[in-house]
Amino acid sequence: MTILVIGATGTLGRQVVKQLLDCGYPVRCLVRNIRKADFLKEWGAELIYGDLKLPETLPNTLKGITTVIDAATLRPEEEIATIKQVDLIGKIALIKAAKIAKIKKFIFFSISENEKFQSIPLMRLKNKIENILKVSGISYIIFQIPGFYQGIITQYAIPILDQQTILTTQDSKLIAFMDTRDIAKCCTKSLNSTDSDDQKLNKDSIINLVGPKKLDFTRNYKIM
Repeated sequence: MTILVIGATGTLGRQVVKQLLDCGYPVRCLVRNIRKADFLKEWGAELIYGDLKLPETLPNTLKGITTVIDAATLRPEEEIATIKQVDLIGKIALIKAAKIAKIKKFIFFSISENEKFQSIPLMRLKNKIENILKVSGISYIIFQIPGFYQGIITQYAIPILDQQTILTTQDSKLIAFMDTRDIAKCCTKSLNSTDSDDQKLNKDSIINLVGPKKLDFTRNYKIM
């Protein structure tokens, strides 16, 4: 099994790569800037150039690959046109290329409750990719996650101090964050789960990953 990780230099992607390598999987990382991804090569991953904004670069990255793990996404504050180019057009091209390449498993990281918040561009695009993946004919696992512990400072603490608007997807305004290392472990386990309790991970699945404790951010920020 050779695995291609999309978004390998990101907060979650790098943890997925590290966990896969630690478990002995051959890992190839799609990167736009080889030099900035040198640390992945030092860990033992193979680097290959590719860009979701340039769909013509994708087919070559899938040669010899059996599993694709897509952990790439832009931040909600990015320009809508750019988000659409990467998180919709680029992802559709990736899924089409994966089908042609006969990829055996496609793992996609999405956002919890995205179907409830279609007014938010990133949520709407995540939901569209989920639906496209479901009818693609490719075996898939979709992990839906609410947020990372690692992102609390930049995504919440700093905006709160600056009195900026914070977006939340929880009706209760409580968010159960997870550590990206734990998410990476769940992802890796799904690749080779054999126990009866984990059989669902071998089939087409949508799995909602949430942490054990919810944090309340309603006291000090404006909710949108």
